[in-house]
Amino acid sequence: MPNANRKFSIGLLAFLLTLSLVFPAAALSSPGDPLTWRDSTWDYRSEDSVDVKSNIEPAKVFGVASLTLIAYGAAYGFVFKKGWWDENGGRGFHFENDFEYALNLDKLGHFAAGVVLGEFFYEGYHWAGASEFQSYLFAGLSALATHIAIDVKDGFAPKWGFSIFDVLSGGIGGFYPMAERYLPVFKYVDLKWSYWINSNAYYDSEHGASGGVFTDDYVNQTFWASFKPYRLLPEAARRYYPSWLAIAVGLSIDEKVFTKQPHPRREVYIALDYDLEAFRPQSRFARFAIKMLNYFKLPAPTIQVYPEFHWYLLYPIKF
Repeated sequence: MPNANRKFSIGLLAFLLTLSLVFPAAALSSPGDPLTWRDSTWDYRSEDSVDVKSNIEPAKVFGVASLTLIAYGAAYGFVFKKGWWDENGGRGFHFENDFEYALNLDKLGHFAAGVVLGEFFYEGYHWAGASEFQSYLFAGLSALATHIAIDVKDGFAPKWGFSIFDVLSGGIGGFYPMAERYLPVFKYVDLKWSYWINSNAYYDSEHGASGGVFTDDYVNQTFWASFKPYRLLPEAARRYYPSWLAIAVGLSIDEKVFTKQPHPRREVYIALDYDLEAFRPQSRFARFAIKMLNYFKLPAPTIQVYPEFHWYLLYPIKF
C-alpha cells in the first residue's frame, strides 16, 4: 500500500508540474492569437464563402471513380479477401449483431472508418467540381454505400454476418465531416483516435477470419472526445488560457476481452490535448493537413480514472 500511495503522489505531482509549465504559455500565446471560430465569421472548414453552383468536370469525376475502384480493389485483396473466402462455412446470407464483441468499442471503430471515407470522398468530389454542400452530402452517401456493400458481403461470410448497427455506425461517421462543417456544436468538441501497441493480447489470440488486422485491435485503441475550453470562455478570460489547449475524455477496453479472462472492462481516460485548428493555417493544403492531423490524439499527459487510477506521461505510449 505505501508503494501505491507513493506512485499516486508521484503521478499527481508530475501532472501538476505539467500544468504549471503549460498554463504560463497562455501569457505568450493568447493575446496575439488569431481569432477563432467563436470570434469571427471565418470558418476553418469553409471552402465557399457562400454555397456556389457546382462546376463538375467529367474528366476529374472519372479520375475520382478510378482511384476509388483501385482503392477498393486493394482493400479487398489485402484485407477482406482472407476473411470472406478462406473458410467455407456453407452458410447463406445471414444477420449477426455482435453486441458483446469488444464491449461494443468496434462500433466506434466503424464510425471512425466512416469519418475517414467521408473526408476523402469529400476531397474527391470537391476537386471534381461539386459545391461544398454537394461534396459533403455525396461523401456521406458514398461512405454509407461502402459500409452497406461491405456488410452485405459479410452476410455471406461464415464467421461474420450483416450487422445493421455496424452499417449505421459507419454511415453516421461518413456524415460526421458534414456535421463538423454545419453544426455549431462541433466548434467546441472534436472526435479523435489514438493507437499504440502496449499489449499483444489481440495478436496472440484467435481472431478468426480477420487474420489479425490492426483495425480490430481495440485493446490498443482509444476513442476521444476533445473539448476546447478556450472557445467556451468569455473574451476577458481567454488571455489566461492557451487557445490550443484542449481537454479530452477517452474510452478503451482492457486486454481481458481477447485473453478470455472473466470480467473484461472498459477504460476511461482524461488527458491534455492539442487543438491544431487554433493555429488557423490559411493555405488550402495546410488546412487539409491540419484537418486530418486533428483526428489523431497526439501523445500527452493522461490519467486513467476507471476502472483503476494510472498516470501516463505520454499516453497512448505506456512506460
